[in-house]
Amino acid sequence: MNTGERRYRALLFGNWRFPREPELLPELSGPPIDVDRLREALTHPECGLHRPADVMVHENVTISGMREAIEIFLDEGEPGDQLLIYYSGHGWRADDGELYLCAEDTRMRAVQSTTMSASDLARQAQDSRASAKVVVLDCCHSGNYRFKGADSGGVFDGKGVAALTSSQRDRLSRDAVAPGHPSQFTGHLVAGLRGAATGRDGYLLLEDLYGYVHERMKAEGATRPTYSNKLVGRVALGRTRTLRAAPPEPARAADRLKEALRLASTNRVAAVRSLRRLSEDGSGWGTLAAMHLGELAAAGGDDATAVAAYAKVIESGDPRWTAEAAYRRGTRLAAMGDPGRAVRAWREAVELDDPRWSPAAARDLARLLAADPATLAAGLGYYRQALATLDDPALALEAGDALRAAGRHDDARALYRRLAARHDPPWPALGGERLSGLPPPAAATPHR
Repeated sequence: MNTGERRYRALLFGNWRFPREPELLPELSGPPIDVDRLREALTHPECGLHRPADVMVHENVTISGMREAIEIFLDEGEPGDQLLIYYSGHGWRADDGELYLCAEDTRMRAVQSTTMSASDLARQAQDSRASAKVVVLDCCHSGNYRFKGADSGGVFDGKGVAALTSSQRDRLSRDAVAPGHPSQFTGHLVAGLRGAATGRDGYLLLEDLYGYVHERMKAEGATRPTYSNKLVGRVALGRTRTLRAAPPEPARAADRLKEALRLASTNRVAAVRSLRRLSEDGSGWGTLAAMHLGELAAAGGDDATAVAAYAKVIESGDPRWTAEAAYRRGTRLAAMGDPGRAVRAWREAVELDDPRWSPAAARDLARLLAADPATLAAGLGYYRQALATLDDPALALEAGDALRAAGRHDDARALYRRLAARHDPPWPALGGERLSGLPPPAAATPHR
């Protein structure tokens, strides 16, 4: 296994909305978080083997977009490449046992033409010139990938392809327990990639990852994942430590954290390295170290490290820092030019109902969403939510202008009047000026 010469590429699909079949294919909570967390794990500076540019994500993609992306991805594979295809969404099992992966425009009356069959995916993967192909499926009936089509055909023998699935044959898979959380299978998959699974010789092999996920899901009483490997040789999905040090004692952890923070002013690189090590501790000190790591990395312009650190804080669920981490993570994602993931992070912060960080997240969501006509209505809703808590006249003026542009003059008038009634310049003058520019209120309809 020579990982140094291999190029690692990944194609991730997260489909959670299926508007053409709302009853048969209800909206899912896990996929948007699944692809987000998996991308971060694959590209993690310490644990990942993938370059950020080599990980492509498609969300709520149509069947034509899904097929095209898979065909191009596999066709571009070179003999020195390892290709990973991941899908999180709804899986549909036909009467003959065939597994179909659902797309945004899937219709059950036209399954053949509006879904991606597992047999088609498997055959295309085998035909790719890449030396190793890995298929990971997180969906109901995903275990059927190994039984119908993917392993039963006379021509297709799966050579050069490995598969890891979230469920056994004809079994269902669990979605996320709540919005903002990954699905059960992908949550353990990501935890394993981030260091919870034990590897060998410094690398995390596919079978190591399967063993970890299998034991975690077994302990939780869930359906077991399945694994098949028809690759030649061993395949690595990440880096790991062969031996994991015991977590430091609380007093020692506190001293190490203080020392790392003292280093920040004189040796930022050493401080980041120390905080990263401390953040691996599963205690509250490790979570606090991850929080400081995010702040230090963001201040130094290393947004990727900051985003990964804040994700670790969010995963801890510690109520002292989770909302702030979600807000700051959204801010760094927006700075990286990734508005889709920023929106999800800020929404998570809003849902945590924190008195400080939830209104701030609602404010930034409002500004981002209201700038796009397609999401204007949602943006106006977040303006209202933010202003219910924040005494921010500049934000009130922004919201009023957005309402006026949307033709909601009465709502805009209410905000402008609040500004005009203030006593701190320049807001009274600005509020009065905006009021004078509105059309007069519509006359009330008399009652009979």
